[in-house]
Amino acid sequence: MEKKFKEFKLTSWSIDNKSAIYVLTIFITLAGMFSYNSIPKEKFPDIVIPTIYVSTVYPGSSPKTWKI
Repeated sequence: MEKKFKEFKLTSWSIDNKSAIYVLTIFITLAGMFSYNSIPKEKFPDIVIPTIYVSTVYPGSSPKTWKI
């Protein structure tokens, strides 16, 4: 019985053609950067961080004692 060698063709091709993988990686990176810069600004809504203001009464204090 002969041993059958299984291989994933895409992986073997990638190892044999390193320069093609480098070029493809650079192309995908540049295409992603171009797409990111060309997205309309309406797609990025303003982010409003909720804030709470608490006011308390401190009778008999002067304005100098207030520290914010």
